Amino acid sequence: MSNNIENDVFNKYLEIKQDLVNNLTSIFNRQHYYTHKYRGNILTDINVSLDYGPNNDKIIQIFVRHKNKWIRDVLTMRNGEYYNSEVKTNIYD
Repeated sequence: MSNNIENDVFNKYLEIKQDLVNNLTSIFNRQHYYTHKYRGNILTDINVSLDYGPNNDKIIQIFVRHKNKWIRDVLTMRNGEYYNSEVKTNIYD
């Protein structure tokens, strides 16, 4: 990652989210692929998880952390469509 950790973390998050949103219809049919496609390394923690919530909602969580900067997004799909996104981060602290 370059000198600007905040931008790098945010850009990686955007790359992952764009891929997932573009493939919403196939994500839960290819769970192993999407949960293993994005992996971190010794310096960067990257995690994509898929789960089911109440009312059979599909939950997609994206987490990216490098050093002490992180961003987490929990996307909810309801009735097969994008419903909600809850982003938490300490990038701007």
